[in-house]
Amino acid sequence: MDIKSTIGKIKQLAESGECDGGNTMLPQGRQRRGTDAAQPSDLADSLEEVFARVYRATQKTLGITPFDEQLSAAIHLSEGKMVQMQTGEGKTLTAVFAACYAALGGEKVHILTFNDYLARRDCDWMRPIYDEMGVSLGCITENTPRDERGEIYRKQVVYTTAKEAGFDYLRDFVCFDTNEMVFPEKLNFAIVDEADSILIDEARIPLVIAGDVAVRENGDMRGIYEKLADFTDTDFEMDEDTRNVYLTDSGADKAEELFDCDIYDAENAGLLAKICACLKARDVLTENKDYIVKDGAIILIDEFTGRAAPGRVFPGELQAAAEAKHDLKITSRGRIMGNIALQYFARLYPKLSGMSGTAESAREEFEKFYGILTEVIPTRLPCKRVDEPLELYYDAEEKRGKIITAIRESHEKGAPVLVGTASISESESLAEDLRKIGIECSVLNAKNNADEAKIIAAAGERGAVTISTNMAGRGVDIKLGCEDGHNKDFVTDAGGLLVIATSMRESSRITQQLRGRAGRQGDPGKSRFFAALDDEIMVKFDLKGLCGRHYPTEKIEGKIMDKAVLREAERVQRISEGDTFDDRVNLMKYTMIGEKHRELTFRRRRSLLDGTYNSEFWQKSDLYEKAAAKFPEEELQTLQNHILAALLNEFWCDYLDYTVYLREGIHLTQIAGRNPAEEYNIACEEYYNSAAETIPERMGEKLAEVLECDNLADYRLDVPSRTYTYLLDDMGEEFKAKPILSGVFSEGYEPGDSDDSDEEIPDDSEKKGFFGRLFGKKKG
Repeated sequence: MDIKSTIGKIKQLAESGECDGGNTMLPQGRQRRGTDAAQPSDLADSLEEVFARVYRATQKTLGITPFDEQLSAAIHLSEGKMVQMQTGEGKTLTAVFAACYAALGGEKVHILTFNDYLARRDCDWMRPIYDEMGVSLGCITENTPRDERGEIYRKQVVYTTAKEAGFDYLRDFVCFDTNEMVFPEKLNFAIVDEADSILIDEARIPLVIAGDVAVRENGDMRGIYEKLADFTDTDFEMDEDTRNVYLTDSGADKAEELFDCDIYDAENAGLLAKICACLKARDVLTENKDYIVKDGAIILIDEFTGRAAPGRVFPGELQAAAEAKHDLKITSRGRIMGNIALQYFARLYPKLSGMSGTAESAREEFEKFYGILTEVIPTRLPCKRVDEPLELYYDAEEKRGKIITAIRESHEKGAPVLVGTASISESESLAEDLRKIGIECSVLNAKNNADEAKIIAAAGERGAVTISTNMAGRGVDIKLGCEDGHNKDFVTDAGGLLVIATSMRESSRITQQLRGRAGRQGDPGKSRFFAALDDEIMVKFDLKGLCGRHYPTEKIEGKIMDKAVLREAERVQRISEGDTFDDRVNLMKYTMIGEKHRELTFRRRRSLLDGTYNSEFWQKSDLYEKAAAKFPEEELQTLQNHILAALLNEFWCDYLDYTVYLREGIHLTQIAGRNPAEEYNIACEEYYNSAAETIPERMGEKLAEVLECDNLADYRLDVPSRTYTYLLDDMGEEFKAKPILSGVFSEGYEPGDSDDSDEEIPDDSEKKGFFGRLFGKKKG
């Protein structure tokens, strides 16, 4: 498609008014898939006509004339691409064009935003355009009642978060009545806002649904934590890469004396896991960096955004250990009944596109993981922001002094300053230092992120100083001179917004997001990035070793000017990015088999409830003739389907428990020279098939229980009394572990070294073998 000529035609149609009214023809090659009665009858017959109508609707309802760059981005979105648009360039409006075009073609569109605030804001802001276009619109947030969600999902366009949509998908898995299921069985098109955050940074985070079924309590965790008070750093070691904790010989001896057992005996594996979790919670996890304590609960902090992540928990025993550390109520989240990582949830949509201010730097991952090409949209006006080169200092003390000087100098000129820090504690200590010299500032971090919009809205005011964590104000523009722009001329003359980063970030996308807060829509601005030789990332990736003889041996006053040291300091960020990319690729090798099994199990379970398939286990039983004589066969069949659905829930719980157990020790297969990823996939497949083989016997037992009832209505399904949803902070650390003896028995084999492990698990949805025959004959 010739983008330039297409935009020209759109504007010509819009300005001439020829697009008004339209006809009932669908665009060539497009078929009406939706059956929503709310679909308008005047569907346009081309992308140009739909876009022209949206163009006019925008002018009429919002008084805004869309830019060519927005139209270009919208065209790419409609083609299923990822688009990069800088801050302030109008991504919110851009999505409306693509959504209306898809909706008027019969597709249901989900616009997945970064958080509930943005979902509600964008929906309300853009609603007049959708109303003018005759497109039905809905919004789902965390507070939307469950009984209203089904109707909202039937709208043509729905604004929500990936998290809420994913939880609805999981909740349907524990329903026993299709009328209670709310998430669409068939998906069409998703537009992901802030796509790099949702599809990459948070891609590995599993959404979890758990229930009060065979819950294992952590009541002994507090006692275990207290008994470890005398453990010192000589009793355990920490793997710097995985941040996992391991007992040393002295630690193992202490543990065996304290708990009076062989700590490495198989039956004490659970105790050992709790001991290591307690030590990690005590000595590795840091309050106000990894988590905060608020309202009597542990709330995790997202490592990429610095924001509080309510609803997310540490994996395994670590959450309970952190609660014991702070003498909080040790909570139970029930038994996991279903989960899906955001990465795989997004892949459920046949068509996927997205928007971000930093898509280009993630181009490879978008293409590799999602098959989406990336397009960079130029800014409407030339960017006037000045990005200063990295300023590297000898130590944190020297760096802090230079940061305060930079803030003071800008503040004295009346220019606003936004400072991005690496942690809550750093943001608060820097704010305290500034106040000591008479500079008042606002602090935005995970403790007060509810005030984010208000704080960011004022961050462009004359002389404002805002201290934040990581990507401040993602999705919210910082306007010079505040929201009404009353001081914009003064702030512009003072040089615009100054953005300061206090350390090197793990990803260049975080750097770019922070830089992008300044210089919006042609405004002036500047960014300055500070780092020190003793920053955490510099130590972790051994800057000293990378620099060799160039590394300073004595303290240096002022900026380090050695080009070799500066070059290696910037290389550290690329090494960090490479490591996280490899981690995501490696984790996918382990998780794809589970996704294949999940898709098959979920789909088959739904088919039992919607009547597509009937189970025939009982018909093959010697007890069936007796049951059919006692109860109506139609009602007996319905109950059989529901009981099998409940068994599949239990089957899936057992499968998930097994995979957790398997993950703990799969790295040990390296000792035998085998590929852990291959061994994991083989073991999961074997367990899945062997567990399925037990279902006929279990169904026979259920039929015997039914025969003990006087009426079918008396039989009670074994279902959870209540369910919970949360996000698991699962980084796949087990898969990165290396067995202690691997260096002795192998040549340092790493997971994923084999070429065979790169092969994708085939999509064998119509699986051969026993499980594929569980559901009898297809009806009709």
